[in-house]
Amino acid sequence: MVEPLEARIAERALAYVAGPPSGSDPVIELASPEELQELFGGAVELGFDATADAHADDAILGAVDLVIKHSVHTSHPRFVNQNFAGPDPLAVVGDWLGAALNTTGATFEAAPVFTLMESAVLSKLGRVAGYRDETADQLPTLPPGLFCPGGSTATLYALQLARHRIRPEVRRTGSTGEQLTLFVSDAGHYAASKSAALLGIGTDAVVKVESDSGGAIVTAALEAAIRASLDAGQVPFAIIGTAGTTVTSAFDDLDVLADIAEEHGMWLHVDGCYGGSALFSPSERHRMAGVERSDSFVWNLHKMMGMTQQCTALLVREPELLESCFALRADYLFQPDKLYAEYDAGDRTFQCARRIDVLKLWLAWKHHGDAGFAARIDHAVAMAERTRERVAASDEFLEVAGTFTNVVFVWVPPTLRPLLSLDSLPPEIHAELHALAPRIKARMQAEGTAMVGFQPIGGLNTFRLLYMNPAVTEADIDVLLDRIAEYGLAACQD
Repeated sequence: MVEPLEARIAERALAYVAGPPSGSDPVIELASPEELQELFGGAVELGFDATADAHADDAILGAVDLVIKHSVHTSHPRFVNQNFAGPDPLAVVGDWLGAALNTTGATFEAAPVFTLMESAVLSKLGRVAGYRDETADQLPTLPPGLFCPGGSTATLYALQLARHRIRPEVRRTGSTGEQLTLFVSDAGHYAASKSAALLGIGTDAVVKVESDSGGAIVTAALEAAIRASLDAGQVPFAIIGTAGTTVTSAFDDLDVLADIAEEHGMWLHVDGCYGGSALFSPSERHRMAGVERSDSFVWNLHKMMGMTQQCTALLVREPELLESCFALRADYLFQPDKLYAEYDAGDRTFQCARRIDVLKLWLAWKHHGDAGFAARIDHAVAMAERTRERVAASDEFLEVAGTFTNVVFVWVPPTLRPLLSLDSLPPEIHAELHALAPRIKARMQAEGTAMVGFQPIGGLNTFRLLYMNPAVTEADIDVLLDRIAEYGLAACQD
């Protein structure tokens, strides 16, 4: 008997999860858009004609094989390109099960088990972050936050809450034209500006404050910016502290930010999408000191913790504000007189239908425990430290920045060694170094041996290695750096 198509696809997916690419396996088998269209044309074309015909199972399986073969293998230990990698197999299958059960997290009626799971996980996250003490209810009817579709959406919700706290009438009357201002470091995430645009306060309301050489906000500059805003007759209403910047993984001093926010009656939101997971590690949680004093805190568990995309928690110190800010009490869905209505979470958010993101996290946490989560963080930090040691020991590389699990450096051509500083480079040398990183990465992608990121710091392209995957070994680090050096030498000879 021939297995149904869905079973045959599931077998391929499970085989991939159980035995992901590693070692000398390619991180990607790069193909151009034109090549991909041609490859799929031999199985199932990517496009759709005016009339979409059904295809044979074997043809679709051939297309599935192409999907797997030509996708980027983010589970590969030599994928250090972005701040997610190495999905936890339990998270993957938990995502499948949640999708198979196909419900929404809006009401207890539709998702009784998942509603309680969300309450339990948010309560635990809140206790880890210091929003609640260990005596707090493990399954509260009003948990300290909610799950969101990504960190940018969570920041939007947090800023809506911040405005609602000082101007609750805006929800009903609309903006009065009052000039509100919010503050974030110039190394912070662009979600601040996108949120300001969507909230109608305008991107000009976002004051980008100077950061230091490592990427952390300069608190004296923040205080000066707030005073300038007040002097201009504006209303400073929110500060966004960054706990783990995208490029250098810098952590703002959250305690000082909390002091400033309290002094001016401002909302403190912490963008811990990346660095928030330091809280799981007893040796690294000091980086997050002060987060317990914030008003809201966004935490992407799909970054360092290996949850599948997406798994974002927005913690709120005063969760009662969620209802007054968002609830409309639609009587066809949120009837107060139905069974267990007090557990319904859907009216405390902008979304209605909401996918189940909690199951994968609940499964993984129950399997690994606090100690397993801590070990994942500590391993990532150890791999970053090993990379720094290798970079420091060789004149092939020059470290530029980076902390926690990020290492940022340049590869130095033989003709420039030893290069002791990037300050005051002659224009022609700056241009030579700037052009090398994209050429090295392009060759790396073409050969599929690894995948690393690069981005400009101070106008100079630099490599950034981000360690997220618990499968990374010291041997992988050596291969990554060796490939960068190998392709750099080749680029110099081209």
